[in-house]
Amino acid sequence: MAKIKETIATYAAQSVEHRRGWFSPAAAAYAATRPRYPQQLVEAVVARAGLTATSTVLEVGCGPGTATVSFAELGCGIVAI
Repeated sequence: MAKIKETIATYAAQSVEHRRGWFSPAAAAYAATRPRYPQQLVEAVVARAGLTATSTVLEVGCGPGTATVSFAELGCGIVAI
C-alpha cells in the first residue's frame, strides 16, 4: 500500500502542464470513434423526463460529452460531473 501511495504522490507532484496531455491521444481517439446517441433515444428521454428548454439536466459520468451535446442542443442547462 505504501508503494501505491508513493506512486500517486509522484504523479500528483508533477506540474499540471506536464500532466495535461497524458490522456489526450486516447481521449481524442475515443471521441472520434464513439457514435452519438440516436436522436430517437434522446427524444424518448426528453419525453419520459418531461424536459423542456428551461430544464436543467444533471449528467453524472459525462465522459467526452456525447450525451451532453445532445441535451444542450435542446437548450437544456447542463450540470455535468
